[in-house]
Amino acid sequence: MKSTDTLLARIEMIKCVAITMALLTTCSLQSLVRGQDREYRRGGENIPKVGSLVPNISVFDAEGRSFALREKLKGRHAVIVFGCLT
Repeated sequence: MKSTDTLLARIEMIKCVAITMALLTTCSLQSLVRGQDREYRRGGENIPKVGSLVPNISVFDAEGRSFALREKLKGRHAVIVFGCLT
């Protein structure tokens, strides 16, 4: 009786793992497909192209000081991350 219960518990655990893996795979594939669709992402045609000039805007550093982004990065290559990083 105890070995039967153990076997049933293992089968249930395997089912749960299989369902979880199927859901994660589906979500990952959906994100991958949507990520490759530039029009789906927010901004559509407003997304800057690789190698384009930085817009002439002012931004804030970690201490809250404002600076001109184009002037600060002039002559350098940079990766810019937008959003809340806290």
